[in-house]
This record gives sequence, structure tokens and C-alpha cells, in this order.
Amino acid sequence: MLAGVLSLGACSSAPISSSGGGLYTPIPQGAYTLADNHVFLQKDPRWKDHKLGGSGERLESDGCLLTAAAMTLANLGFETNPADLNKRLKNVNGYTGQGWLKWASLGDVTGGKAQARFYNEVSDSIIEGCMADGFYPLARFDLPGGRSHWGMILHRDERGYHMRDPLRPSKRPLIFPNDARAFKAVRCVGLSR
Repeated sequence: MLAGVLSLGACSSAPISSSGGGLYTPIPQGAYTLADNHVFLQKDPRWKDHKLGGSGERLESDGCLLTAAAMTLANLGFETNPADLNKRLKNVNGYTGQGWLKWASLGDVTGGKAQARFYNEVSDSIIEGCMADGFYPLARFDLPGGRSHWGMILHRDERGYHMRDPLRPSKRPLIFPNDARAFKAVRCVGLSR
């Protein structure tokens, strides 16, 4: 299990403290598509007013990463949603005092069955290698106006990355028409081996 923390505040990130660079399997572009069976929105009335970790911020405005992580875990077969994952993370001290996610806590709340990988750089090879290994890439990027935001990547083709955005309801994944240079950070979540 790799250690690290990441800001959940305002769907933005303070400087990221990460270690290592998980292993990945380089693959050709567009070769993998991950399951897209569970979609959550951070503004869902069932959990939008819940408070994130130690930050006191609401999921509606600041829960993009938590929501993307809950989608990821649900798509990996765990029975969860943003409210449930937030509660579980609080129960295992899975947030810092600022409300930053302790990545190793994803393993704690899944009985060691899930893990997070993080990298000191972002590249198409890393993202697609994670997908080849069955790990969901969670990518941080800037919204218009400069605010940081997180989404869950499911596929890549000639049009770009197909992602679930916790802020935008859509029947199909949205296409992020850029390569990995547009992403500020990537963390991959999958089943432990």
C-alpha cells in the first residue's frame, strides 16, 4: 500500500505529498476500457450536505475526489457511495485535519482489498498502464477559472480520455479532448494483488 495524502478541499489540491511511483504496464493507446456501472454526483441530494473529513466542507462543493473514489470502488465491486465512503474514511481516521484523503485508507476501508498507486509525474503511458492492470485512473485537472477538479478515467481513444465527472450528470462518459499533459496529477485505484 503506498502512502500519501491529497487535498479534498474545494475540489482543489494543496501541494501533493506522494511517494514512489507505482508500477504499471505500458500498453498501446485505447486498448482498454474499464467498467462504468456506477455513477455518482457530488451534488446528489442524498449526500451533498455531508461534511468531508476534518475540513467541514460539504461534498456538494468540495467532494469531487471523494465522489470519484466512491465511483471507482463501486465499479471495482465494493458496495459503497460517497456518503458511505466518507463515513468509513472518518471511522478509520482516513483524513488529515485539513480534510485531505490519506490514500492508504482506501485499503483500510476495503479490508485491504483495494489500493491506490500514485506517481510523481503524469503521462499517457502511466494512465493507460493503470487501465491495463484494471486500476481506475483518477485525474486532477483545472476547470475554467482555474479551480482544481478530479474525474475518473474509463477509456481513451483518438478523441481523448472518456471520464466520469462528479459535477456533471451525463448518460455517457464525457470526453476530455486532451492528452495527459492537461492533467496535474494522477492516482490509480484498483484491487490489491
